[in-house]
Amino acid sequence: MNHHNELHPIGEGKMAFETAAGQVFLEASDEAMTPFGGFVPLAAFFEKLGLLNSMAARCPAVRTSPNASAVRDVLASFILSCLSDGSRFNHINRLREDPTLCELFGLKKIVGDDAVRRLFRQIGTGGDWIASASRLLWQAAPERFILDWDSTVQTRYGHQEGACVGYNPQKPGRKSHHPLLAVIADTRLCPYYRWRPGNTGSSTQWIEAMEESVRWIGRLPWLNRGDVGFCSEQTMAWHEQDNKPHYLFKLRLTKNLKRAVARLKEEDWQGCHNFGILQTAELKLQLSGWSNPRRVVVGRRLMGHTGGEDDGEFWSYAKYEYEAYVTSLDRDYAQSWQIIELYRKRADCENVFDELKNQWGFNGFCSRYREVTENAARLLLVAYNTWNLFLRLLEPNRHVEAKHGRRWFLFISARLVKSQRQRTWKMAISGHWRADLMQGYQRVLAWLNLTAPQLKNIQANAPPKTAESISI
Repeated sequence: MNHHNELHPIGEGKMAFETAAGQVFLEASDEAMTPFGGFVPLAAFFEKLGLLNSMAARCPAVRTSPNASAVRDVLASFILSCLSDGSRFNHINRLREDPTLCELFGLKKIVGDDAVRRLFRQIGTGGDWIASASRLLWQAAPERFILDWDSTVQTRYGHQEGACVGYNPQKPGRKSHHPLLAVIADTRLCPYYRWRPGNTGSSTQWIEAMEESVRWIGRLPWLNRGDVGFCSEQTMAWHEQDNKPHYLFKLRLTKNLKRAVARLKEEDWQGCHNFGILQTAELKLQLSGWSNPRRVVVGRRLMGHTGGEDDGEFWSYAKYEYEAYVTSLDRDYAQSWQIIELYRKRADCENVFDELKNQWGFNGFCSRYREVTENAARLLLVAYNTWNLFLRLLEPNRHVEAKHGRRWFLFISARLVKSQRQRTWKMAISGHWRADLMQGYQRVLAWLNLTAPQLKNIQANAPPKTAESISI
């Protein structure tokens, strides 16, 4: 062996590697370096909102042991894991050796995954404490906002409380949870979550969920949208009370509805009768089980013709594809084709569910105890919603999914340099992306300086902080 090129373990000396660039040495460093350089403006965003402090103050768990981790440390550890691409409880441990996150977020330490599960179980069920702390986020919603309701299937493996066999199109016969969620249309914000066992239907507990969501958000939506699973007499009758929102639900094409559509005359259909073109019609119907007549909008598309003389038959038949909707909106507000267009915009909520499941670990943070699974989902949504609002400052003209946003805005190598009372983060970034990032940071700084004036009094009474800057 050539002792001249012998490698020494880190700590005893340098390690030499022969690369295309020549001999390269690796050496351990005691400097504070991190792959999470992009967390600096995000930490300022969280501090301005006061979310962590507010949730910790409202948390119903009582810590009696002097050795127990602070509630704020536990909540922040979990949220940071969600933000940094964690999808299991044990992924929290990835952050424990980072020398910078605790300083940025004012934590004593990043706790382990067992501490998180213990606190979540101690908290119990019910999310009012999280909802009251995060109500500030819904100020970003439009004045007249639309709530898109849907349920989603979370397949479970092992023995989790509430996991039952129910509707599961991906894995039939496998146990699952079937939570109910609401998304604010056109914002990608998900303000409501309700835990449910896997053997529940789409609209099960919907009225309780709707009334709870109003308490959480602080105001009624202008319109509720949902698919055929939410279209029931109970839900429509609830909306038709005084001071309730409008509704727009998709209708199942039952036999009675098909008979009513078949009675329509050709001149009742609006639009050209051409291949693939949508035609619309309206009816005032009181279907079986309904307490009163309601406005029903029907759409059809000509998909082709079948039969005819060429096939040896007497008649040819036009083949249509039908869809139907029921709504409390009147014709003065929206015509029939506008109702269908308004419902189709609901499809964007499916993108939210896809992002939550595949990029935020919505299916992954589960436990054998319901309390742990439920609280993890609620806090994950806090991280998701806050991140989406933060991204609106960095990328105001488009939505950036987490798999790209983390890589562009969070996972940036940086070195922390301390000089007296000043901290400087030197970030490894250059080129066009440096200029784009600086523009985004300028928007964040402008928001921090101009919004949430109610927080100024709190900050005025806070102890002075050391200066912290970013160097790119």
